[in-house]
Amino acid sequence: MKTLPKKLKKEPLIDAVFEVRFTSAFPAGNVLPGLLFVKLEGDKKIEQLPLSQLPHIMRDADPNLRFAPLSRLDWQQFYINVGDRSVSVGFKYPYPGWNGFKPAIVEIMNILKDADILKSVERYSLKYVDLLPANDLREQVSFVNFDVTLAGHKLEKEAFQIRLEIPRGDFTHAVQVVSSATATLPTGSKQGLIVDVDTISNQQAISFNELLRGFPDKLEAIHQANKEMFFDCLKPQTITALEPEYD
Repeated sequence: MKTLPKKLKKEPLIDAVFEVRFTSAFPAGNVLPGLLFVKLEGDKKIEQLPLSQLPHIMRDADPNLRFAPLSRLDWQQFYINVGDRSVSVGFKYPYPGWNGFKPAIVEIMNILKDADILKSVERYSLKYVDLLPANDLREQVSFVNFDVTLAGHKLEKEAFQIRLEIPRGDFTHAVQVVSSATATLPTGSKQGLIVDVDTISNQQAISFNELLRGFPDKLEAIHQANKEMFFDCLKPQTITALEPEYD
């Protein structure tokens, strides 16, 4: 295993989301928000999202809506999106670090087990979105460990958006790299290059209880795989500019 930075002094992370997709005995979006609200301690509130107004039969018939969130629960420094077939967990900026994010995911997954309506798991995933500040397109192209030539033209200073699905080991990494992006954060807006790595573990319809056996170790594995892919996307000089710290 290669040595990766423990942290970056110039933190580029702007978003992170864990998601699990599943089948259930009946629409989970009617049950899980209330269960999470009761079980989770601390400040929280529930908000219904616009898609909750559509009938279940319409949502389920549309592949684009099947896993869409119907409600959002704000809980301390995290948010939980709940749909009929999915639950995702994210954070409210700034990132609390993996040692803060991981326990929240584990706690929420253990509560979902108590619902006793979740049958099989289709997939789980961990997505990180980073923004590397830069205004100049040539500089943004230079950040990334790729070499793109199309129709004899080499990408050097043009705006671009690239998406690849890269299988590696037990995971598939859906990687998007987008130039000239703008993110609006509580601390202000940032412009630059987006590197979005969505690491996916597709399951062969295992039970929810089976997923939770050794789940903290599974989380560590998918987090490590995502982290390796992110740093593999960057050139060495880009990593150096982010001021890495190692153990």
